[in-house]
Amino acid sequence: MPQSAFLRTFLESTPPKNIRLAAAQGLAPLPPSDMLQLLVHLLQDPDPEVAAPAATSIAAWAEDDIVAQAQARDCSALVLDYFAAESSSEVVQEAIILNPSASGKAIAALASRVSAPLLETILYNRVRLIENPQILNGVKNNPAITKPIQVLVQEIEEEFFGSKRTEYVIETPAEEAAVPEEAIGIEEEEPPDDLSLEGLPLDPNEREAALFQRIAAMTVQQRIRLAHLGTREARAILIRDTNKDVARSVLQSPKLTDAEVETFSAMRNVSDDVLRQVGTSKEWIKSYGVVQNLVKNPRTPPMIAQHLLFRLRTRDLSLVVRDRGVPEAVRRNAQRTLAARSAAAQRATK
Repeated sequence: MPQSAFLRTFLESTPPKNIRLAAAQGLAPLPPSDMLQLLVHLLQDPDPEVAAPAATSIAAWAEDDIVAQAQARDCSALVLDYFAAESSSEVVQEAIILNPSASGKAIAALASRVSAPLLETILYNRVRLIENPQILNGVKNNPAITKPIQVLVQEIEEEFFGSKRTEYVIETPAEEAAVPEEAIGIEEEEPPDDLSLEGLPLDPNEREAALFQRIAAMTVQQRIRLAHLGTREARAILIRDTNKDVARSVLQSPKLTDAEVETFSAMRNVSDDVLRQVGTSKEWIKSYGVVQNLVKNPRTPPMIAQHLLFRLRTRDLSLVVRDRGVPEAVRRNAQRTLAARSAAAQRATK
């Protein structure tokens, strides 16, 4: 939302004291977003007779109203930085952490003092951490840090700031670890003979067990090729592969169907990396079933799930609020989204 001319007058110049004082008392003719930005600005007024009532006016704001402003993508950096440094409310802190517009400075301020669950939320946003390494310093200096979070911080530092780790979770020969892109063979239309799945039993249970065994005997390169070129039943197994390159190759397969993606989005035995890729795809989240599955799936990174909440129908949103299998942060945001929807509906009927 563009700033009003009235607000710009305060930000770009110094109006007379009587006007500044009236604004500090909350009497300015401004929408809530501009009003809050103006009050935070007036906290720095050199005249204590203006700064003091500005502080009193901010203190009178309801927590829900502050949260609503902190969640807005166009919320002023001045406001986000202020509440990141000053607010002790976990819901306000969470709203700032989840706002992609929040500065590295704001998140670093929060990282040094929030609770352990919010530290985990901060660490979900790897892009922000890479761009603002000072956030990790805040996390490490936080008295609430737990041993698992310390381990996670160390992994992030090694992966993104130190010598990058080789991603692997299965036993494979060293020469198979790096697979040249040109060796994948995605230009082929059918699996080559060495990936043939012919001769499998017809009984569904026996067939799946035999398929598992055959895939387990393949090299990483062969599994990647099969993920690209194989059958639907092969993809259903390979999407759960502990090697991320294999699982990613399933999502890149030209044979992959929308129905398969919807199935993958509900699976609790796939990696969070798979669910993150599905949840950030503009094409796949056009499907309501995919969105619903991702929000309900406890394996989905909370940041992804929370960004999809607004797409849910009201009935499904209320089910998420009551679902104890959903992460607490997602349920709390679902509750707030539901409340905001209800308030909007009531205003519309007046």
